[in-house]
Formats: sequence, C-alpha cells, structure tokens
Amino acid sequence: MTRTRRLDWEALLNARDLGGLPTAGGGATRWNAVVRSDNLSALTDAGRAAVLAYGIRTVIDLRLPFELEEEPNPFAERDHHGVAYRNLSFIDPAATPPAVRTTLADDYIGLLRRFKPQVATVVTAIARADPGGIVVHCAAGKDRTGLVAALLLSVAGVSRETIAEDYALTAGFLVSREARWVAEAPPAERAEREAALIWSLAAPEVMLEVLADTEDRYGGVDAYLAGIGVSPADLALVRARLVAS
Repeated sequence: MTRTRRLDWEALLNARDLGGLPTAGGGATRWNAVVRSDNLSALTDAGRAAVLAYGIRTVIDLRLPFELEEEPNPFAERDHHGVAYRNLSFIDPAATPPAVRTTLADDYIGLLRRFKPQVATVVTAIARADPGGIVVHCAAGKDRTGLVAALLLSVAGVSRETIAEDYALTAGFLVSREARWVAEAPPAERAEREAALIWSLAAPEVMLEVLADTEDRYGGVDAYLAGIGVSPADLALVRARLVAS
C-alpha cells in the first residue's frame, strides 16, 4: 500500500511526514520520525487525537512569543498525554527586521545568517528528542519550518532537488488559506496582499537558491550546522532519526 505524506490532521492544511524521500546510497527517510506542519493551534479535538495516534511525542514550536500569546499551542500544557512541548523561536524576538527585503530566497539566506544560535538550538533539540515522532511547526509551516525541514533532509542525504520539491508542496496546500486572506482584506489592501503572495510563493527555485548559497558560503549544510555549534554527535543523531536502516 502506498503511503501518503500529507497527513489528515483535522483543521490543518500543511502537515506532512518527511518520510519516504530517497537518500544518497539508495535509502529513504524514515516514516513517523519528523513531521513538518502549520500551526497546531488550529487543531480540533479530532486533530489532536490524530497527532497522538500518529506517535508524536515531541512538539517543537518555532513561533515568536507574541504568536504564542495570540494562538496558544494545545500541547503546551504540562504532561499533555506524554508529549514534550518546546517553544524554540527560530527568530530572535529582540532582532530588528531588515530594512529592505529583496527576494524570498535572500530573505531565507538572511535568516540562516542572522539567527545561527537559534538554528543550532532547534537542530540540537531535534537530535536529542525522546524516542517517538516529532512535529516541527511555525505559523503556516512554510518559511521557518521550511528552512528547518530543508536542513534536516540535507543532513539525511536527500538531494537538493527533492528537498526543493518538498518545500514547494506548501504552495498548493495553502491555496485556500491565502485566498481567504486576500478576500477578507479591505478592498484598498487586496492588491497589496496579492503582491505579497506572489513575492512569498514557495517555488522550488527559492529553496534551490538557498541550498546553493549554503554550499557556496559555508561548504554545505553539514558544515554550516557544525560551524554554528551543532556537534558531530548530534548530526549523527539527526541522521539516525531520519534515515531508515
């Protein structure tokens, strides 16, 4: 039976398993190891039950503190059915946003450059998480989550092209959410929102450019992560978690 990577967790649009992707040497990434997702705060009771039934035992929430206040995570409660919850913001809350934003790829490249301690903390937390499945999520499951997923898959030996294809799936999954966001805008703001969506489109070329820059600037993802403080032992743990034997 063919498995579907996209997960039917009620009220979520962009939850998918990172399993089943080909790796160097003819292997594949492990199912039920890491799930990338949009905001878990949207989950219904049935959706939360599906998360638990899928074997998720760690939730890593990449959102900023103000995002958590506005939309609390349902797994943030202490001892929520044995799920360990960690809020590890990808973005330093004290950081000043860049004055000029050029392309989405440049924006991502800047995030990896500006928030190295945060990235190291997230990847190390994934490496050292308790046994069981992990969900990594932000708001839409696109930008911050997309970068973390790309780093993890690269460490696992997945090709750039496959990583970019996985990233680009988000564009189709979020169509209904984005259409509603435009439709709900005051008429004077709709054109601006439509332009913002075009700028932020999750195209495969975006992630390919980011990964190529990581190769050129740091010597590759493994070298980037090692250079920002992720230990060789933790990189090995990431591979062991993600690569099926």
